Amino acid sequence: MFLIDKQNIGLVIKNARKKAGLKQYEVAEKAGFTEKHLSRIENGKYLPKLEHFLILTSLLNLKLEDFGIINSGNDISETRAKLINKIMSVSENKLLIYDEILVCAENIIHLAQNDK
Repeated sequence: MFLIDKQNIGLVIKNARKKAGLKQYEVAEKAGFTEKHLSRIENGKYLPKLEHFLILTSLLNLKLEDFGIINSGNDISETRAKLINKIMSVSENKLLIYDEILVCAENIIHLAQNDK
């Protein structure tokens, strides 16, 4: 199951644009729509139409995997899908914190298993 997350889609597009060193007006002009429309997509206010989504992914060299879309059929649990979507939509700073939390949790679990 994949949940469509406007915030995640916008964040991935914004980060790819910035990584490419492009301004909003440059990408919008190449994509054929307004800078205001791109801003609303990047800020998670609009879900881009499929045509615009495909244009943006092509311009910014993005893949579906960059958006957390995993082609794994039905073998992915709902909990795993929610966690993947959450991870894909957070800032890099929060991602580092989440990583530290997971490492600590894994260490606690490891210690608890060794005490048994």
